[in-house]
Amino acid sequence: MATSFEAFYKSGGAAQWERGKADVVRQVADLLMNLGPSSRILDFGCGTGWAAPILTASGARYLGVDPSPEGIAIAEREHSGPGIHFHRMNMGETLEGALARTQFTHVFALDTLHFVADIEGALASIANALEPGGLLVMISHLYRESRLADRVIDFVTREYGYAHLLSGIQWSTLLDRNGYTGVRRYRFFDRQPFDPALYAGQPEEAIELAREIYEREGALVVTGSRG
Repeated sequence: MATSFEAFYKSGGAAQWERGKADVVRQVADLLMNLGPSSRILDFGCGTGWAAPILTASGARYLGVDPSPEGIAIAEREHSGPGIHFHRMNMGETLEGALARTQFTHVFALDTLHFVADIEGALASIANALEPGGLLVMISHLYRESRLADRVIDFVTREYGYAHLLSGIQWSTLLDRNGYTGVRRYRFFDRQPFDPALYAGQPEEAIELAREIYEREGALVVTGSRG
């Protein structure tokens, strides 16, 4: 997970991400995750934790992890509560070490795994964090099938650092290769009208990219269970 988001979080940028991505998270939670009071969710790369209220609406317990001090500070201030907790991972710290081998029914990763240098190592660690039959849900707005892929990868690299640009088939192959079963791919789209006023203050390029991503390209979702 990258740590180049401190200024973005301090400027309130994550609130704009939430407006553009919350509806997709809601759909994925409702249609694919089968969450309930017995669910235990690990949010891998939780940022400011804004997805926590959506993922815990049915009573699930939640732990968000992220290496960003600013992100975790905002998450703890704005979203901590009964059954919702956050933990800052140190750079280089393994998931196993951070979690003391705690296991979860679900691992949720929103626009995170493509920033991980060692994707296969992360997928192996996530599998170890899942109980047998537990589900990994990966959502990415940065994927090769998107008609905006080249523009998006250039913008993301300039703003946040290197990111992997993989296709849905490539992600599925990585999950298969690392022992996940029942791997599936989906596309989800934001159902709310795009409002450029919500992105006031952002560069014009960023606003136009956001419009095209959320309205026309949608998100790639890949799921797989621990075997």
